[in-house]
Amino acid sequence: MGDVNPVRHFYKPSPDFGAIYRHNFNPRNSIRFHAIYGSLRGNDLDFTNDFQQNRAYSFQTSFVELAVNTEFNFFPYQYGKRKDRYTPYVTGGLGYNFLFEPEKKGTTDLVITFGAGFKFNVNRHISAGLEWSFRKTFNDYLDGLPNPPKDDAVFYHNNDWYSMFGIFVTYKFLSYLLECPAYEE
Repeated sequence: MGDVNPVRHFYKPSPDFGAIYRHNFNPRNSIRFHAIYGSLRGNDLDFTNDFQQNRAYSFQTSFVELAVNTEFNFFPYQYGKRKDRYTPYVTGGLGYNFLFEPEKKGTTDLVITFGAGFKFNVNRHISAGLEWSFRKTFNDYLDGLPNPPKDDAVFYHNNDWYSMFGIFVTYKFLSYLLECPAYEE
């Protein structure tokens, strides 16, 4: 969502890959660290307005995002439990984005992340889910088109956004609490 694509969601999707580490404080709250590698692209010729058709600009850039998010589960949720085995959730946090464009030589930027998802236990150690999240950047470099120069008569500024829709699978490596088999569900 920037100068090339101002409004269209799921425009030119591309596969992204990443890793997450989640620490659950309790059945409702957790903190998550993630690293994601992906790419963004766009083309003015995919839109019908005359300005973009005349400009005919296109871009493609790769990025790495590192972020820390909090998650709030709407229902109590615990890995491996039958009773508390699924929940919708919301997430939000801060991240850092590293852009790899040939002409920019590695632009970096702070991003605010927020989104919503649904996760569920597949078995005692594996969980899976879906998430749609947004990133608010504090620059206009994602698509390579900077803001027009500011003058006294015009105030125009539009920082770029991007969103991700993802499927994730997590594996519970450690269990710090010993469970009593007499109370297993």
